[in-house]
Amino acid sequence: MSSFILNANIYDFGTDAGAWRAPGTGPRDNLSEAFWRTVARTAEDGGLDGIFLADGPGLSSNPAIRPNRMVEPLATLAVVLSETSRLGVIATVSTGSNDPVELASRLLDYNLLSQGRFGWNVVTGLPELSAQDFKVPKTPERADRYARATEFLQVYAGYLDAVREGRDFHHSGERFQYSLKRDELPTQGAAARFSTQVRPLIVQAGGSEQGRRLAAQSADAVFSAETVFEVARKNRLELHAMARESGRRPPVVLPGVHLVIGSTQAEAEARFQRVHQRGPKDYVLQRFSSLLDIPADRLDPQAPASALEQQAGSTERGSAGFRKSITAYGVANGLTIGQLIRHFSGFGHQFFVGTPEQFADVAERWWRGGAADGFNLLFDANPIGLREFVDHAMPVLRQRGIVPPEPVATPLAFAQRLQELSA
Repeated sequence: MSSFILNANIYDFGTDAGAWRAPGTGPRDNLSEAFWRTVARTAEDGGLDGIFLADGPGLSSNPAIRPNRMVEPLATLAVVLSETSRLGVIATVSTGSNDPVELASRLLDYNLLSQGRFGWNVVTGLPELSAQDFKVPKTPERADRYARATEFLQVYAGYLDAVREGRDFHHSGERFQYSLKRDELPTQGAAARFSTQVRPLIVQAGGSEQGRRLAAQSADAVFSAETVFEVARKNRLELHAMARESGRRPPVVLPGVHLVIGSTQAEAEARFQRVHQRGPKDYVLQRFSSLLDIPADRLDPQAPASALEQQAGSTERGSAGFRKSITAYGVANGLTIGQLIRHFSGFGHQFFVGTPEQFADVAERWWRGGAADGFNLLFDANPIGLREFVDHAMPVLRQRGIVPPEPVATPLAFAQRLQELSA
């Protein structure tokens, strides 16, 4: 594996709302085993390092937007692992809707079955519509979510240590209480023995100050939402400093990039429009509004990007990280709010529409300039976007020496390699 990490974030049909109507795509494709086998094989054969499986607790399908949404990632995991031998798999799991001990025991099994190719992306959210499913009276505020997540990860790490070391496990905290004898833990199983060699990789995706602190204290890798080179470089340096202050190795920092690749700029733009125009009317505006927690009728398309901070509503519901990164991008490039809405297509990550060579320029600058250790790639439509990236962008990245000529197969597991890279 090169020191530049590339993960494919397979966001069901794709990030664009019109993705399920892209040429050659069927409305139930992402519910089929064939779809996940195809993307897994394409990513592994194409030389990518891992697949990132997004999720949120609860059912999120809205037939007014697309026929169905994400498949539960720990279920998808089995298909992806069975189709690949090298590819890492990162599955999103919420600390707001799980028990840390029960989850840890499950993740030990995934770690064993994947032979160390497994990691989990820690999210803290619990959508309002899903709160009642987990007997939560109301959606927790950000401070409460991160306080729970911090203790959750303390319990998780303590339980894994107890299993690995074959001892009793006790925890007495504000939210969790456990007292487990050694013989109640799976200390003698194959999963426990394997975990002494490598434990599941932890990824964190929060962009708020609470999220950054949690990442610095616990994560091996950070899925960041940075859109401006200078801001991204500063964020990476700060995360490294925070991790060292906590006595930990700095995490690998992987900004998200929403991209559309074409042989020319005009071809890439035409393909973006072909997919984008198939989406529901006003969907991008509504998603942008929801993402930043700003009512759509308060978004003045003629106002400068800097006005977003003044128009922002409750930071408890909107994404603080996305709002910061989107505003920074708009200010740095002199854009209006209307231009930002189009540019980000209702999504919060850096948006790239262009040629393989142009993308390689971005990747090389961010990597060699210390702004990123790699990218998590989000394609406008799957599997076509992934396939075009593998066929056209990866050869250019290889020519530049950003990724190796051939996928590097080593005896080290995916999680262990990323942990060593952060050393």
